[in-house]
Amino acid sequence: MQIEIVPLQKCHLEEVIDILQLISEFKPLKSEYDKIWECFITNNDNYGVVALDNFGKVIGYGSLLLNHKIRGGVMGHIEDIAVHKDFHSNGIGKLIINALYEIGKKNKCYKLSLSCKKENFNFYRKCNYFETGITVTNFL
Repeated sequence: MQIEIVPLQKCHLEEVIDILQLISEFKPLKSEYDKIWECFITNNDNYGVVALDNFGKVIGYGSLLLNHKIRGGVMGHIEDIAVHKDFHSNGIGKLIINALYEIGKKNKCYKLSLSCKKENFNFYRKCNYFETGITVTNFL
């Protein structure tokens, strides 16, 4: 199977939102998709990539958000790594992570970080991400 990692486009949005159901129960209404796309794409510090199969179907997604720090420098935060359940263990997640890493390098990030569930830690460890602290969350 040939996998292609490409920048997120509006035509991918619905498939991406469906794939993200694997990692979150939140699903916006279809009537909100245009507004969501405009908010995402007009923020120059947001990057999204998709993994496409041979037929152009979205089978994976990941995003990178750049954070310009007050003391200078740019930090990248990787989010929403998701691969369609039928394509797990095929290296697609690693391809997505690597593509986001390259975007971070291109934008001169001094580091990339991500938060993950304990059961996914070993995957990220294999991608050269290390435990450096504890993430805490306050859901609003």
